[in-house]
Amino acid sequence: MKLLHTSDWHVGKTIRGHSRAPEHSAVFDEIVSLTGEHSVDLVIVAGDLFETASPSAEAESLVYRTLLRLLDTGAHVAVISGNHDNARRLHAVAPVFEALGRIHLVTEPTRPDDGGVVRLSMRAGEEVRLAMLPFVSQRGVVRAKDLMEAATYENTQAYAERMRLLIEALTAGFGADTVNILAAHAFVYGGQLGGGERTAHFIDDYAISAQSFPVEAGYVALGHVHRPQKIAGAAPIHYCGSPLQLDFGEEDQAKQVNLVEIEPGIPPAVTPLLLNAGRALRTLRGTMAELTALLEDGTVDNEAWLRVMVDEPRRAGLADEVRDLLGERVVDVRMDAPALQRKSRQSRRGRAPTELFAEFLVERNIEDPLVSAMFAELLEAELETVRESVQESVP
Repeated sequence: MKLLHTSDWHVGKTIRGHSRAPEHSAVFDEIVSLTGEHSVDLVIVAGDLFETASPSAEAESLVYRTLLRLLDTGAHVAVISGNHDNARRLHAVAPVFEALGRIHLVTEPTRPDDGGVVRLSMRAGEEVRLAMLPFVSQRGVVRAKDLMEAATYENTQAYAERMRLLIEALTAGFGADTVNILAAHAFVYGGQLGGGERTAHFIDDYAISAQSFPVEAGYVALGHVHRPQKIAGAAPIHYCGSPLQLDFGEEDQAKQVNLVEIEPGIPPAVTPLLLNAGRALRTLRGTMAELTALLEDGTVDNEAWLRVMVDEPRRAGLADEVRDLLGERVVDVRMDAPALQRKSRQSRRGRAPTELFAEFLVERNIEDPLVSAMFAELLEAELETVRESVQESVP
């Protein structure tokens, strides 16, 4: 049978206020096309369909239409919720998908016989056991009393152990003559972060060991980490990563889905299918003159979202100059000139305010005559107010 593994869609994600809905739509077209082209039997979406727990109507429409389009290819579609998703909200629409058939949605840890394990018959006759484990928060498996009273390492160990027991229960029915698959949204020790993840859910408090996955698992389809990678373990354990570069920490990454060809008792063949849709994220660095030269040389990607690190002293209007030069694709401008060596401050006694302010600007590498002039003007206005107040108080 053939499995397509995707995860961490994060629909509704913006980049500094700019919508990425057109990019998500384009990459979903690509994923649906690959599903049909390779005659995929099962598509797994391993969590984080949405960017927020309160997605917009546009985001929900895009996600649900994509799931239906995947269904139209003839594949089964299995979905678990991630830490960004609203599990209750997804659970509310689960009956609608179940009524359609071949879409399987699990939003909370569920007993194998209550839907935590789905038994499927593929088109070529293979029998599949699919265990589904959505994201589980620490408070979901560690009692409130323990969280308040136990040491941090004890709660960490308790979380990892109880997650191991959940996996053990879900995979207990894996047989030698079935295709055994586990889908989970979790952080596994040894995983390398992509750069755009919510870091609060990647500390050791939420980590599990690769040894938690049994050797009987033919493929472990993970979501949560945005960088595609294989995790060392007794079973084939894979993160497929996000389908778009979601933040500038991911700008060095090619994006993909995993095509997995698998049959009982034989190691799977895992092929990354590269995704080309979506705009790249790039960081440019240099002085204004250097940035102008890059633009004139044609070395700047005309479609990429840009973060610009300007190697010049700060001055009013510099960010606007960068945007005028490079256009609306600039979503972040930072003044990255090296700070000047801070001198030990002299006593303020006997020194003019303008002198102290000039020292302040030097320490922060700000070089702008307009700022100094505005300070002098404000200072003079304040002094004039003080002088008038003193004159009025004199009898």
